[in-house]
Parts: sequence; C-alpha cells; structure tokens
Amino acid sequence: MSLAFGAQTAAVQADDRDIALKLLGKHVFFDTSLSSSGEMGCVTCHTPETGGTGGDSNVNLTQVAITGADPATVGRRKPPSNTYASFVEPFLPCDLGGPNNPPGVEQYCGGNFWDGRALGRPNIEGFPGAAPHIGEEVFHDIENPVVLGYAKYIGATTDQAINPIPNTVEQNMPRDQVCLTVQSSDYAWLYELAWDTPLNCSNVIAYNGERHLDITFKRLMMSVGAYQHSKDINSFTSKRDLAIRAELACIDSDFRDYWNPSVCTDVQTLQASNPDKEYGKFPLVLFTDQENLGHDLFYNVDLPFSPRESRDDIPAAQCAFCHSDNPDTDDGSELLQTYMDQAYHNIGTPPNPEVPLNGGILDGGMSETTAIHRPGFFRTPTIRNIDKRPNRQFVKAYTHNGFFKSMKSIVHFYNTSQVKDRCEDVLPAETVLTEAVALANDCWPRADVPATQSPPFLVGALGMTDAQEDAIVAYLQTLTDLHSADEPELLKPQPSASASMFMDMRLYETICDLAEAEEEPVIPFRFPRGRSSCMSIDDAARRLDEDEWVSEE
Repeated sequence: MSLAFGAQTAAVQADDRDIALKLLGKHVFFDTSLSSSGEMGCVTCHTPETGGTGGDSNVNLTQVAITGADPATVGRRKPPSNTYASFVEPFLPCDLGGPNNPPGVEQYCGGNFWDGRALGRPNIEGFPGAAPHIGEEVFHDIENPVVLGYAKYIGATTDQAINPIPNTVEQNMPRDQVCLTVQSSDYAWLYELAWDTPLNCSNVIAYNGERHLDITFKRLMMSVGAYQHSKDINSFTSKRDLAIRAELACIDSDFRDYWNPSVCTDVQTLQASNPDKEYGKFPLVLFTDQENLGHDLFYNVDLPFSPRESRDDIPAAQCAFCHSDNPDTDDGSELLQTYMDQAYHNIGTPPNPEVPLNGGILDGGMSETTAIHRPGFFRTPTIRNIDKRPNRQFVKAYTHNGFFKSMKSIVHFYNTSQVKDRCEDVLPAETVLTEAVALANDCWPRADVPATQSPPFLVGALGMTDAQEDAIVAYLQTLTDLHSADEPELLKPQPSASASMFMDMRLYETICDLAEAEEEPVIPFRFPRGRSSCMSIDDAARRLDEDEWVSEE
C-alpha cells in the first residue's frame, strides 16, 4: 500500500495518528470474524446499547455468563462494563477497600476485570493469576516519536484487551489467525496508518523471543485499548452531565454550547430561597425532586472513618463511600466523575446457582489474582450506564455473578440484606436460591463469603424507606449516556454509500501520511485516480460515518 504524503504540523499529526489508532481499535473491537465461530467479538460481551456489558437479555436473566465462540464453553462471571474502564488505574497498593488483606499484606486498587488480573503494568510481584501484559516491546522497531507516544495507552484497559480473543472460553482464535484475518480485512490499511509500519504476520522472531505476529497482535490489542479511551466509549452525555453543564454555561463561556436561558433563570429563582445553591452543584434545576433526593441519599455517608459531613434528616445510604473517584471529598458535581473508588469490596453477594461454573465453586475474586488476599473481594465497578438498555423490557444483570436482575433489587439488597431472614433458614434445603425466589419469600441468601462481607452499617442495614430506594434508582438512571457507539460501516453487510465509495475507489490510499513533520512542505509524490491533494483523517472518518465522535477527540 502506498500512502500520499503531505506536510502537517507535529501536533496535528499526533492527533491524527491517534485517531487512526482508535479507528483501528474500533474495527477490531466490533469485528466478530475474530473468533473461531466468526460470530463473536469484543462487542458481544460489551454491547454499547446496554452500557458496555452483556447484550442478550435472556442470558442476563438466566446463565449471566456469555457462551463462547465454541458453544461447549461458557464463562463464569457477568461481563463488566467497558465504558469508562480506561479510567481504571494499574493494580497497585492503596489504602482503600474491605478487609481483604491478611496481616502483613498490602491492600490493592485498580487493575481491570472484576479480579484486577489485568494489572496494567509488569507483574513484578509474581502474582500467579495475573494476565499477560502489553509493554514497551510493541515499540521495539518504532522510531516515529508520535507512535512512541502511544505508550500512554499502556495500562489496565490495554492489558484487558489482550485476553479475550485467544481465550478458548471466549473468542477462541489464536494470535496468528487474528493477524491474518485483520491483514485480509477491509480495514487493514488503518494498521499502517496508525503504526507507521506494515502489518507483519511472520513467524520469525522479532524481539525478545516474540514473533512478528505476536508484536502485531499486541499492537492490535493496544489499538483496542486506545479506542476505549475515546469519546465513542466514554461520552459523558448523561442527563446528569448535561444538567451540570447547562448550569455552568450560565457563568462559564467554556460551556456555551449548553447555554439555556431558562436554566439560568431557574437557578436564580432557586438561589432566592436557597442561598447556598451554586451553579453546577446539587440540587440541579433540570433534575426532578426524586432525582435530587436520590443524589442526596447516595452521597450521605456516615462512617466513623470517613471525613465527610453527613445529614441527619435522611438515612446514610453510604453509596459514595465506594462509588466515588475520591470518597472523602466528591459531592457528585465533578465533570469527569466515574463513580468508582477502584478498590475491592465484599458486599455479601449471594452465589448465583444459574451461572454454569458457579454452582458449588467459590469465586475468590481478587484472591485468584494474587493468591495472598482473602477471597470474595471484587473491584468496584462504575455505575455510569448501569441502567442503559435498548428498551424497558430488556433485563440487565448486576454484580460480578449477575445475581440481581434489576436496579431496584440490588438497591433493596444494599438496604436490607443483613436485617431480613436468611433464605436458607426459612426455605426447604433443596430450594434453588435465585433472586426471584429471594424476593418472593422476602429473604436474602447467605453471602458467598460471609466471613469478610461489609458490616451492616455499610451494606445491609441502612434504614431506607421504599420511596428512598426508588429515589436512588431514579438518580442512577440519570447516569445513562445518550451516545452509543455504532458498528463501523466497513463491517456491515451493506455499508453506507459513502463508505462503499471510499473502499471501491481505494480512497484510503490518498490519506495524508502521518509521519513526523518535515521542516519544508512535502509535495505528494502520488496522486491516485488523479487527485491533486491528500485526504485528512477527519475527512476519511466522515466518509466512514465516524465523524461524530472523532470530531470530539
């Protein structure tokens, strides 16, 4: 492939090449041909329309874990959301979380997957359950400083991306087949554009015992990690986000796109009766009273070891103790709030008898990664998009094993799990204890690991009314993004007319080269099909119908 060359500034080239990398990652993410069945991709477990988690309502209602490309295989956990996963830090010591560390063992936060095994860094401790790591080896033959800048994507999200495709229980495709499949795809040109080197599927050793195809595979997976840093995945377009920006637009020109004079008037009216009201702070004028109450309950934390001031006119729901980026100071108005402390907690989730590999087998959580921590602890997930679904009839599953099937149910569990009867004590011994059975009998099953579950004042005995539970649910529903990533046109059976023309005329060959800036303008050395200038990556994205999110990068 020959790409047209054009002069660009170094800054523009860095941005453009970064877009090419993310476009490559998006195509790999959505490509279901990268599996032994030809029908499973990253998107199968991380469906945008359902908030980046399982996209099959019936699976969520029953087995929870996704059946692999080999239909004889199935996972054992609910897929965690990939939205906002790029904000997860590497797996490192911290001072947050439940009592998972025995004496002399450090607490840990971060890492991707429910158990943190995608460390996002080298496994210097030798944790036996740690996943493979993508590091500097992907740059072993790279000289382009812009491409070397991709090192910013080394982390937990990229380490997560390297695992599912070759996993026999997931996409079940070996690395060499992945490389060859991408090489023959309609989007293969994006690889050279992003990495400034041809796609190489050779078995020859390239670096430190790794073959060229291994390096190529890791670069493809780094592109998936980079894509998950994009606005296409992390759009911050929920009602909560828009309501805060609309108020800030009254006083800050940086938010002029959200300016609404009626919002400014409503804030001023509220300030007349509530002098403490600030623009962009709760209560928000675009929220209902129920949603604002839900926020207040969510952020009401009353714990002896928390510096937060609590209110005594409403129960302390304690949610923000775990579901805040900074549990000590956050108030819910932070523009980039992701609602996760990245620590590991045992909230007392019951075992789910409907998960094929969960019956009778303890899921140790983080202890399976490190082998030195206590079992039963799982990383706090984001609650952004927790209620995102294609329709109200669609069932979602919650917690690592998907025991809960509704937001109301899990909020009710947080409120009452340690004050209600134990189902095992009031039902026949042979009863299969599902969520439906528990709700029907007004009881909760015992925790999978009861010895270290959170104390009742944190989870299980919060003293909220039914209406207050509903208010928290209403608040959580304001965290649903309006934007959803769409399948790339080049992967659709019938691409758009614009995308079809782009490929039929091989217009990708006219995209400006994104190499290091030259001191003098470079005249394009080749003009395919009579073109007199090269095409920008933004124009290419527009022709592929990807400009909505690319323009925000």
